[in-house]
Amino acid sequence: MLSRVDEPTHPDDLLAEARKVDLTDPRLYASERPERIWRTLRRAGGPVRSHGLRDHWAITRHAQIREVLRHSDRISSAKGNHLGEKPSDVVASAAAGGMSLLVSDGEAHAEMRRVLGAAFTPRLMRRVTDSTRELARRLVTEAMEQPSADFVQAVAAPLPAFVICDLLGVPEADRPEVVRLTQTAFGGSGHATSGAQMAAHTELFSYCHRLITEKRRTPGEDVATVLAQAQFMGRPMSRTMAVMNCHDLIAGGNETARHSSGAAALTLVTEPEFWRQLRGGEADPDVATEEILRRETPVNHIMRVLVGDLTIAGVPMRAGEFVTLWLRSANRDEDIFDAPEELRAARRPNPHLGFGHGAHYCVAALLARIEVGAVVRALAGLVRTAELRAEPVRLESNFFRGYRSLSLALSHR
Repeated sequence: MLSRVDEPTHPDDLLAEARKVDLTDPRLYASERPERIWRTLRRAGGPVRSHGLRDHWAITRHAQIREVLRHSDRISSAKGNHLGEKPSDVVASAAAGGMSLLVSDGEAHAEMRRVLGAAFTPRLMRRVTDSTRELARRLVTEAMEQPSADFVQAVAAPLPAFVICDLLGVPEADRPEVVRLTQTAFGGSGHATSGAQMAAHTELFSYCHRLITEKRRTPGEDVATVLAQAQFMGRPMSRTMAVMNCHDLIAGGNETARHSSGAAALTLVTEPEFWRQLRGGEADPDVATEEILRRETPVNHIMRVLVGDLTIAGVPMRAGEFVTLWLRSANRDEDIFDAPEELRAARRPNPHLGFGHGAHYCVAALLARIEVGAVVRALAGLVRTAELRAEPVRLESNFFRGYRSLSLALSHR
């Protein structure tokens, strides 16, 4: 692959090179190069055929992604919702098809969404909002007390792990172990995935099975109980389906907040004006959080398989082919966002696609907003300055965009 200094500068040459890039290669994502590639692919004007672990149509423009997602009758997530980074990911995605909210379609998806959506009651969300803001302030304060701290390990990773334990009704005695497992399971991806990481996923599945079993015997007021007691298509939800959805909630609840919160902390160094406006009361923290979620979208892409022919921007795509919808690219689409590379604390409107669109809009979007918003509020309220103590290390993943480590020295206001 071309290095940054060797990349061509003519638009046609840039596009020709971008078409050759293997978007499935997780090593590509260790740098800032993907953003430049997506910007170039947007110039193509329509879907681009891309090759790699899975051949697919790459769609990078905001309006075209929305159009694809509107055709829910012609797309399916049953073969997985992301490209995968190694052959075993492809096998696992196919095996899970239809068993959880993320990889189901049609009536089954709508029914699972109804079950999970009912669990996130207004009362529960109010309680979670208060406790998460308190937790964020505590974790940020503890990070500030160190000469330097890896913000990912000190704040961005533990916060959503603690929150999801609370939501699922994980017993207090089990929480340290579940937090440890989530830290290990979601600490990396792609070719750098370790045996310990895969073992942690296996243990999490096993724990979810035990938790669902216990909630069937002894229900509580929590999301795991909702899954354990749920009716699905007129009969009790199977234990396997309940466990899969439990695991996916842990995964989704960890990854989105972890990566967006880490990116938010880095902007303390790179975007001082953004934080000046927040600290000065010139910007609404909720609006600023949406802007973090737009520019620092934690999910690179979502994948679908076509179950019917579909033409987008004059490009015919056939049933059986895979399409990838590059959400992070769409959220920097020049046709939709003025100066999309800028982080604007008061950006309105902000029609970002960070949580998807249509039938598969993220059921836990409110939870992610609460978690990232809590970190944004804590940073604005507590931190005066931030200094990088080491080069940030990007996560090597074609699916998630974030940092493995982010060493910062934070000073009190």
